Amino acid sequence: MLTEGRRRQLRVLLAVVLDASMIAAAFSFAYLLRFFWEIIPAADAPPAAPYFIVLTPLLPVWLLIFAAYGLYRDQVQPFLDEALKVMSAVSVGMMALVGGSFFYRDFSYSRLWMLLAWAISAALVLGSRGTLRLALRMVRARGIDVRRVLVVGAGPEGVALARALREHPELGQQPAAFLDEHETGEIEGLPVAGVPEDVLQAVRRFGAQRVIIAQPAELRDQTMQVAALCQEASVPFAVVPDLYTLAATGAAVEVVGRVPLLTLQGSPLAGWGHRVKDALDVIAALLGVLLILPLLTTIALAIVLDSPGPVFYRHRRIGKGGVPFYAWKFRTMHRGADAQLAENEALRARFERTYKLVDDPRVTRVGRWLRRSSLDEIPQLLDVLKGDMSLVGPRPIVEDELARYGPWERRLLCVKPGLTGLWQVLRHHEPDYTQRVRLDMYYIDHWSLALDLQILIRTLPSVIAGRGAY
Repeated sequence: MLTEGRRRQLRVLLAVVLDASMIAAAFSFAYLLRFFWEIIPAADAPPAAPYFIVLTPLLPVWLLIFAAYGLYRDQVQPFLDEALKVMSAVSVGMMALVGGSFFYRDFSYSRLWMLLAWAISAALVLGSRGTLRLALRMVRARGIDVRRVLVVGAGPEGVALARALREHPELGQQPAAFLDEHETGEIEGLPVAGVPEDVLQAVRRFGAQRVIIAQPAELRDQTMQVAALCQEASVPFAVVPDLYTLAATGAAVEVVGRVPLLTLQGSPLAGWGHRVKDALDVIAALLGVLLILPLLTTIALAIVLDSPGPVFYRHRRIGKGGVPFYAWKFRTMHRGADAQLAENEALRARFERTYKLVDDPRVTRVGRWLRRSSLDEIPQLLDVLKGDMSLVGPRPIVEDELARYGPWERRLLCVKPGLTGLWQVLRHHEPDYTQRVRLDMYYIDHWSLALDLQILIRTLPSVIAGRGAY
């Protein structure tokens, strides 16, 4: 049985293939109308090859424009909204073609052919998408390709939402159960499966693929807690907002029946963003390991000659989704350093304030140099290859630090920790824990490939200067 993520990918892939086919058919049909059937007599008969070869660069460009207009988001949009987006995307794509043909001097394309292709592309894409929309409604009305939804809140908003989802099966969302602080038993034929704090257990129990929070405004703290739990576990969720929130927020609004849903956009790393980032991480980490292999060997030899003990040190860290993993580093401390920290109360108190120690007495001579240059973290490239870490991301934390995170700060667990990050390139000599968390939160809310590249570029001079390293 296909997972929800795989079904979503297949729906998007089907839309892409249909759009590409319709665009290719539109340009081909426009050529036939212009030069074969000659709806307007042509002065000459140009070769057909340039008119079909141009589809090779044109199709990817148009599909990227469609994606930029949000036409591949896995969400049923009102037909008028989708039609306006298609018309705008087709027009922008045609302007790109006209601009490209202006600079291409080897062949002169017919302007009438472009005009026909623009009109036919819009008609065919809209027609195929309308047919796909009808087919999807028919399939979902029969219970196929339906997401199970967990409704948090069994008050009037939650009950109205469950009814609306049942009345509109074409949306592909089937209510599975309620979670409520006070209600028990069954409501509207659906079980009340526990209290809102049990949301993750209920998701697993009912196989839910989405959570919708429909609680009154006075339970805002509980709503935030449930939202944080969902985001930490990467469970898609939406919120039924009050009127003030609906007017003040910039989040996406979806209407189910007469119930508005507020879908928080979350990190840009959701969706295709994290796939692109993962692919670049693996490629860059593999190249990095191959290029610095001689340096790794030299460092390993220096550690062995400096003090007894293993070359590498593995430390338990908390990764994406709160899943623990062991991060690899070059050993920078004397043997028995953990026991020394446990026995020395003053040292442990200093460590627990910031989880960093300036002038740590447990560090070896080579280890101090490795830390100052941040070369002790190079083995974490292996963790990037394993998929536990990313090149750029929030700072990896230890399990004890989770107690310092509030419900919203736990959003940091929705992405992989990184070898470097905003805090590492902007840090000052004295570590500030609150500032570190705030910078990591900023990163996941404003991620882009450009931001990752900027951080990586700024990491090198930061490492060379040894800023904030000890």
